[in-house]
Amino acid sequence: MIVQYKLRLALPDNAPVPSFWAYRLYAWLLSRLPGETAERLHTLGQRTVTQYIGRGCVWTVNLSGEALESFGDILADVTQIDLHTDRLTVTERQSVSVERPEEFLLRGRAVSGRRAEVCFAAPTAFKQAGRYAIYPREDLLLQSLLAKWNEICPAYSLNDSDMLEELKKGVHIVDYNLRTSRFPLKDTAIPCFSGRIFLEARLPAVLQELWNALLCFAPYSGVGIKTRLGMGGVEVRLGQGSGRTETGDSRLQLREGPGAQTSR
Repeated sequence: MIVQYKLRLALPDNAPVPSFWAYRLYAWLLSRLPGETAERLHTLGQRTVTQYIGRGCVWTVNLSGEALESFGDILADVTQIDLHTDRLTVTERQSVSVERPEEFLLRGRAVSGRRAEVCFAAPTAFKQAGRYAIYPREDLLLQSLLAKWNEICPAYSLNDSDMLEELKKGVHIVDYNLRTSRFPLKDTAIPCFSGRIFLEARLPAVLQELWNALLCFAPYSGVGIKTRLGMGGVEVRLGQGSGRTETGDSRLQLREGPGAQTSR
């Protein structure tokens, strides 16, 4: 099971919450746990938690496995978050549950059209050969999604190298609107990008369904590096002319109250 929590946050002066505060929020989550448990979850890393601050000061947190057991109740009940000298108030809350990884595969089959829009809602970067890649190349996007799928959904592992090569040949970026920036993390300013890309896939039916499933999965896994520390959050719009966002869109209307929850 993967559960996605969306919490709208506010500062006392209604100033925007910086995206890099997601790292501080991750540290705050760990501080709510006993030291040994926090260390174990931090070691597990992005296999169990990814999170970022997106538009509208919405904090999106995706949990699975032990992280869901440890952090789920905290996120369901929290109303205020104290970050040293700063206090954040949770003004709205919504959680979206995906019961089984198979649902991504089923939704992938239901998508019509071959185009998709991917919005990088948080600063995003890839790393290759020890260097940061600040453009979302098709091969890096595919490799990242497949690696995260295999981490989070090991029962449905996708490790076929021929399949990856066929996907690389068939998926293309056809347009983009991107900007570069820096994501401050400890003593480092990581070069990254945000914005959106438009993809077109020309694939055999089975691979098209798999590609669609990976896109449905992306808002629950993030893409690229440091997804547990606040980077790589995405929103995805599937199907040419569909006019609807399939998953993980912070533009969804948030429902008020700590008990609000929507299941899929």
